[in-house]
Amino acid sequence: MTLSNRKTPGMIAFKIARTLVLLCATFLIFVPLVVMLSSTFKPDSQLYDFPMRIIPKTPTLANFKELLDRFPRYTFNSIKLTVIIVLVQLITATTGAYAFSKLRWKGRDLVFILYVVSIMIPVQSIIIPQFLIIRGMGLYNTHWALILTGAFSAFGTFLIKQYFMTIPDSYIEAAHIDGANDFRIFVQIVIPLAKPVFATQIIFAFRYFWNDFFAPLIYITSQHLKTLPLGMSDFANEFYTYRGPQMAASFISIIPVMIIFMSAQKYFVEGVAASGVKG
Repeated sequence: MTLSNRKTPGMIAFKIARTLVLLCATFLIFVPLVVMLSSTFKPDSQLYDFPMRIIPKTPTLANFKELLDRFPRYTFNSIKLTVIIVLVQLITATTGAYAFSKLRWKGRDLVFILYVVSIMIPVQSIIIPQFLIIRGMGLYNTHWALILTGAFSAFGTFLIKQYFMTIPDSYIEAAHIDGANDFRIFVQIVIPLAKPVFATQIIFAFRYFWNDFFAPLIYITSQHLKTLPLGMSDFANEFYTYRGPQMAASFISIIPVMIIFMSAQKYFVEGVAASGVKG
């Protein structure tokens, strides 16, 4: 073994400390999930037992039965809205990113800076004028209000634009020489090369809109239009909070996010890393 490959006591101590930190972080992340999963199968009388039992004394499916009345509708609304918004946002962010990264036009950099600066504006600060516009368009208490307000993403445009900048301009120039227009270049060259960043943007957008509570709270009032996060508030009133059904609903709500992440995780790190190569 050469000197460079020999592990020193300091290196060993560092690896042990790093492993312990990662184990502690894993423990802190998974304990709430385990408690939530355990609580979904407990009757209300056992939710506040001390010491807490991970395995319920008398497991029950009553909490899930409480969801059968309205939560299939809430879940369908969340799936429909999230899929539509993510697809629309992917189209707008991708076309915007291509215009900002591969097309040359006057004022491009200034417009991009102004667009990206909007990331720093809290949504709460513009919710009143946005609400007035939506109401004036006659879209209040409709799913269109959520779709239109979520259709554009400055962060998504920035993320995809940074990835597009890693694609050599020589590909674009060669395609122009062969007679291809910008639309054909965009569809046949740029998009096939950008699958990792698309997967990354889908994960970010899906997680955000699937868990979004604020926008549905502002724009939705009808019971049959509620989304899953908003519907969870049905189990809390001024007198009592029904923790069991609420935990069951929370457990159901994390399943689609986990499926999306596990399906696209092999592209996730690659997309994030490549998006920061050029600026």
